[in-house]
Amino acid sequence: MQESFDIEFIRKKSNESLVDLGMPSHDANVLVDSMLAADINGVSTHGIRMLPAYIQKINKGAYAFTQPIVIKQFPSFTIIDAQNNIGAVSASYAVEIAIKQAEVNGIHIVFSRNSNTFGPAFYYVEKIANSGMIGFVCSNAPAAMPAVNGLEAMLGTNPFAFAMPTKSYGNVVMDMATSIVAKSRFGIAKAKGEKLGQGWALDRNGNPTIDPDEGIKGFVLPMAGFKGYGIAMMIDIMSGFLSGAGFLSNVGKFYSENDTCMNVGHMIVAVNPKIIFDGDFLLEADKYVETLKKSKVMEGKTIVLPGDDRKSYKKEALKNGISLTQDVVDKLEILFNEKLCVKNQVG
Repeated sequence: MQESFDIEFIRKKSNESLVDLGMPSHDANVLVDSMLAADINGVSTHGIRMLPAYIQKINKGAYAFTQPIVIKQFPSFTIIDAQNNIGAVSASYAVEIAIKQAEVNGIHIVFSRNSNTFGPAFYYVEKIANSGMIGFVCSNAPAAMPAVNGLEAMLGTNPFAFAMPTKSYGNVVMDMATSIVAKSRFGIAKAKGEKLGQGWALDRNGNPTIDPDEGIKGFVLPMAGFKGYGIAMMIDIMSGFLSGAGFLSNVGKFYSENDTCMNVGHMIVAVNPKIIFDGDFLLEADKYVETLKKSKVMEGKTIVLPGDDRKSYKKEALKNGISLTQDVVDKLEILFNEKLCVKNQVG
């Protein structure tokens, strides 16, 4: 029997824990909401399991709670300095700017420097899609992948996400890292006593490995080989190099001894179809989805769109609560000084 835990109980206790450390209430709400959104959508690598690590970093003075500032702004783009605020806070600030400017200008890009890791990329494109616009987000990350034939980590797992609103089918959402898996999966596999998947990792000498310890010391591989490597480099250039943030191996790590700003770079784009598209965009977006769903299909199968699996997971999580591994439960119960509230038990 697997326990699922009450989302709102965890939200309340998490917010209280952060506010008690001096984090502004609004910012705490944003950070916790982004982590819970990850768990609700089945992306536990970026979920509430990260809360104890954030609190540890806050206690060490790793973040500034100063609000991001606009460095440069034109009709087509804005550059912000996140001022070492927590990534979810500065990225949400950037999303608000992108939406507001796209309402007037049709398209707006926000570049962010002096940022930190922002968690689940889909969280931000969904904010844009929920405003009736198309969202695109990409970010660089601490170096974890070598150049092709290389033996030095040079590129991050650099994620990107896209979301398109529809009239009847919700948001069509794609979110992926440019690595074959997020490197945080290595730590989760180790905690569960599992092996890595074939083709996920190289050890420090460039040999394929399924040992999570060797993978952690070594490298994660790009998705689709050279293509994934190229896309990771493109994202590093657009979100890091161009924004004035760190790039290549100069991006700081989330888990580090010095606890300074990671200087991650983000690029956040909002596209307003009300200005660009001729006709009823949401209705036509429905037709786009329906055309795909009505295409010829393999026997016994159905057409699947990006994000469909997460919609199913979200529906279940909102009904029955979120599933957490026992080590996460233990850490949260120590942090909250209280047992987690069980929402349901699933057999």
